[in-house]
Amino acid sequence: MMKNIDRNSFATSLEDHVAVVTLKEGVFDLVTDIDESNIMLDFIKETENSPEVKALLIINDEGCYSEQDYHDFITKILGPQENCYDKSPPKFAQKDVRFREINILNKIIKALSEYRKLCFSGISGDVVTPFIGASLSMDIRYATQGTRFVMAHNKYGLHPSGALPFFLSQYIHHSRALEIQFREEFDADEALGLGLINKIFPEENFRKRCLHEIQHFIKCENSTINTTKRLTNYTRKALAEYFLYEASLLNL
Repeated sequence: MMKNIDRNSFATSLEDHVAVVTLKEGVFDLVTDIDESNIMLDFIKETENSPEVKALLIINDEGCYSEQDYHDFITKILGPQENCYDKSPPKFAQKDVRFREINILNKIIKALSEYRKLCFSGISGDVVTPFIGASLSMDIRYATQGTRFVMAHNKYGLHPSGALPFFLSQYIHHSRALEIQFREEFDADEALGLGLINKIFPEENFRKRCLHEIQHFIKCENSTINTTKRLTNYTRKALAEYFLYEASLLNL
């Protein structure tokens, strides 16, 4: 029997054969703390090997991915700037924290992208650049009506992290993917039209609605799910190479 975990940045549960990871406020602590992130990654690996589990759902408390939290995190680790973003990337006073954030999030994204069972994302509230990319690494995504997808990185002269360019260019045309990344934001209705999310549910009982939808998928045989996922995700083999290319550009 799997044990539930309750940490500062996330909690886990098992509901109707679905392993649920609920991300809490302070998610930037998760992606900058090696020990904390390893606990979550170990849980994900355990669910992958558990006969009790037929699918994984990553869902967030509203406000978890907020623009304000992103601002507080980035400005805390940025060094004094000389308004030269057009000439060179921003300088980080805490470069080690920035690199750790990118590397840990990429490690989580890789685990979710390679997850052998079905992996679902439930998004509510605002979601900023790195976690938009992370949500796209999962197989099927649901969002609340009020969800906003915010390209927050543009305000600080940063690159779109969380493998956002990689996944966007897989879901939509190259030129549209570029256009979206230079915008300020887009809403859940547009995301649905672009195929970036699968369904929109009301905020009320959102978690329950997600779990109900998942039950329709996990009625299929495990062998069918596994083979279908492996074939559908064939092009994602390039993700590891993408992360190496990103690291070379950033001197990680």
